[in-house]
Order: sequence, then C-alpha cells, then structure tokens
Amino acid sequence: MTPADLERVVLNAIVDLLSDRIVERLRARQASSWNVPSRHALVLFTGTDLGLVKAAASLRELAAEGWRLRAALSPQARRLLTPALSRDAGLCRLLDGAPVDADGEALLDGCGLLLVPTLTATTAAKVACGLRDGLAPWLLARGIERGLRVVAAVDGCCPDNPARAGRGFTAPEPYREMMRAHLRALRSFGVELVPAGALALAVRQTSGGAPARQPVAETPAHGRRVFGRSDAALWRDAELRLGRDVLVTPAAADELRRRDIRLVQA
Repeated sequence: MTPADLERVVLNAIVDLLSDRIVERLRARQASSWNVPSRHALVLFTGTDLGLVKAAASLRELAAEGWRLRAALSPQARRLLTPALSRDAGLCRLLDGAPVDADGEALLDGCGLLLVPTLTATTAAKVACGLRDGLAPWLLARGIERGLRVVAAVDGCCPDNPARAGRGFTAPEPYREMMRAHLRALRSFGVELVPAGALALAVRQTSGGAPARQPVAETPAHGRRVFGRSDAALWRDAELRLGRDVLVTPAAADELRRRDIRLVQA
C-alpha cells in the first residue's frame, strides 16, 4: 500500500466516524427539541363502546410492553364509560388518571403516538372536514398537524362493520359511502385505521417509524363486487373466501398479507 493509499483509507475512516457522530447528534437534538419519548402515547376515547373490550386488551398489552399511556376522554366518552363498564373492560387504572379539564397541547406534549381505540363516526367526519369543535376532534386534528403517529380503531365508525347493523344502523348506500369517504380522508392524512383488536399489533409493526400512508381504496358495502381495505381491516378469521367475480383492491390485498390472512377466491 502506497502512502497515498494509506492516507485515503485513513481519511475515509475519519469521514465515516464523523458522519456517524453527526447523525447521532442530529437525532438527539431533534428528539430533545420535540420532547417526544419513543414509548409515550396519548389514548383518546370518544363516544362509542363498539370494539371497546378488544381495544382495552390491546392497551393492556402495550402497557405490559413498556408503553406509558395517558388517557383523554371526550364528554360523550366520559358519560359512556361508567365505572362498571370501565371495570368490565379492564380500563380503571388508565381512566382514573384522565383529567376532567385538560389543556390539549399539554396532553400531546411528550407523546410520539396518538391512539384512538373508540373512534366515532362523528369525530371521523369532523376531522375529515377540517372541523375541531370539541376535545376529541381537536386532539385528533392537532396530533395530525404535529406529525404524531396516529392509530385508530374503526369498529365504531366503519359503515360496513356488521356490529353496527346489530344496533339498528340501516343507512342507505349513499350515506354509507359518505362515511367511507371520511375514512379515506383520514387515511390520506396518515391516520392508520385498524380493527380494535389489532391496535397493539399495528403499533408493534412499525413502532418508531413514520406513519404508514397506504393507498386510499374504495370500501364496498356488503354484497358489492369490490373488496376494499376497510373490509380487510375488519376481517377477523385466518382465512377469507370470496367469489372469483369479487375484485380485491391492491390495498385490501396488502392488508390481508400484512395480517397473514389467507385469501381464497373460488
């Protein structure tokens, strides 16, 4: 090795070392300036109990894995989540610390993740349309604006959830499509929409990374010949069987693969 070669090797090593240290300093400075610990989350409850028990199980899993959770309740959620319901869902410890009158910015400070385990159609519609006239839509909109990762359960707001039909939801197709449009808008903002029972799984899969911005797909009502991502997000079983004439959108196929659900079309 010539002296020139040796000098070049030494210089490259120095540059690599300095580059690594600069990157570490920049990451530390960014984390300090935003004051965002990686495993702190705000859990926002809105006024529905659809999927509550499954979502509560996911929250307990996250807490056991070291996540520090703080709760915020909309006025409707505070009325809905009675002591008995909170006890049955195993949420007493989390909800006991929820402030009655809280500053929204203070609630979000220090959190890198916003979880919405019980997203209502009302809150989804308001945020999709740019409205924030209440604690829940304000926190959700502000979390999006601040670049937080947002993961929300769709059980209470998806018009194609069979559980809604059991509660008398019989809206006509144009109304359902309006609700789907609100969910598509939230997805386009970077909100990750998942079934309530998959909250913990969703957090684990891309924890610490950027919000997943998946393609917006049409979500059909039951009986239509298009199977969209919202349909896939609500599927609970390990296998899904559809007719050959049903079109599965790419986003739906990605969602099924992500959750290891076997698709059979025959």
